[in-house]
Amino acid sequence: MSLLLISLLIIIFLLLRFFNCHRTKSVVLCITVLLTLLISTGVIPKYLLDKLQQDYAQKPTIQWQNNNAIIVLGAGLEKVDDHIDDTANKVNNIEPPFHAFGRIYEAAKLYNECIGEEQQCKIIVSGGDTHKLGTTEAVVYKQRLVKIGINSADIITEANSLNTWQNAQFTSEILSKGNFDNTVLVSSGLHIKRSQLYFEHFGVRATPIRADYMSAQVSWLPLGYNFALTDFALHEWIGFWRYDIYNMIGANQKRVDAGDA
Repeated sequence: MSLLLISLLIIIFLLLRFFNCHRTKSVVLCITVLLTLLISTGVIPKYLLDKLQQDYAQKPTIQWQNNNAIIVLGAGLEKVDDHIDDTANKVNNIEPPFHAFGRIYEAAKLYNECIGEEQQCKIIVSGGDTHKLGTTEAVVYKQRLVKIGINSADIITEANSLNTWQNAQFTSEILSKGNFDNTVLVSSGLHIKRSQLYFEHFGVRATPIRADYMSAQVSWLPLGYNFALTDFALHEWIGFWRYDIYNMIGANQKRVDAGDA
């Protein structure tokens, strides 16, 4: 996304140069160079990421109640090389991506804390077949949770959502029927702010817990890594802007009072 913007500015610069728009060409060139430097040296991604994550840096202590729900949001799936098993059948090896394991670990840790206080606790795994792989994030993540010792009976799968908005919408329906006293929302650090906004829109008052934290590397030398971080952060900010625009034009589903779900 950031590289696309810079490429677009370069194209505009070349067009202005072709049409001899010298003053405007110089302005566009300066903007392009400055933007490239600010992104590659980490200044812009650090600012964007800090705004998304700084309120969630410290994880709050959860006051577990009688009946608790831990919501863990899907982060996609990865299809690893297919292989042939011992019965000569082709096996599709589908796994959570690397940035999903923090969410899975955090959900498992919270679950163990909850049952350690002898309270009832359910993990709600939310995520559908976002990459058309023939299985869902909810199913694959549940398998991982079971492998690390989580009771299968305490895992609820929400396997229809294809984005964060639907995560909130469909999970709120599960919560409204579950008579839960306490709800915890688990997602990645840069994603938790937008997730909380969407869940509150559907009436879910949850304690947000970040599973990880992503930092930009501020450096005198340009780093390609910072372009990727900028794109991750921009994806979240675009989600905020889209939410506000849809609210203004009435395109969002009607907001539900927090705590109603």
